[in-house]
Amino acid sequence: MAGQNPEVIKNYDVVFGVRTGVTILIPKNATFDCGVDAKVQFNLSPDNPADVMITAADKSAVLKDLRKDYIDDAVKRGVIMFYETKDDEVVRCTPCNYQQK
Repeated sequence: MAGQNPEVIKNYDVVFGVRTGVTILIPKNATFDCGVDAKVQFNLSPDNPADVMITAADKSAVLKDLRKDYIDDAVKRGVIMFYETKDDEVVRCTPCNYQQK
């Protein structure tokens, strides 16, 4: 995994739509400061299957305790959409693709 100490994301909201899948709203996060050409990927933690490990360039984060049904859908679709917010405004959206082993 990129980075030595992944940033822990505990505060988030999930929006789920049958057509759009899993969308996660988080406060602006430096992990996604990687530019549009960098791969942003997720995988499941080997230590806790409810934790989603995110890598982007040389940074990483862990989204803690995501519900199993959301994880299953994200893996099936191959993507989680992250919307970052600042002062209740969306400032960036980033697709995060499933990294198959």
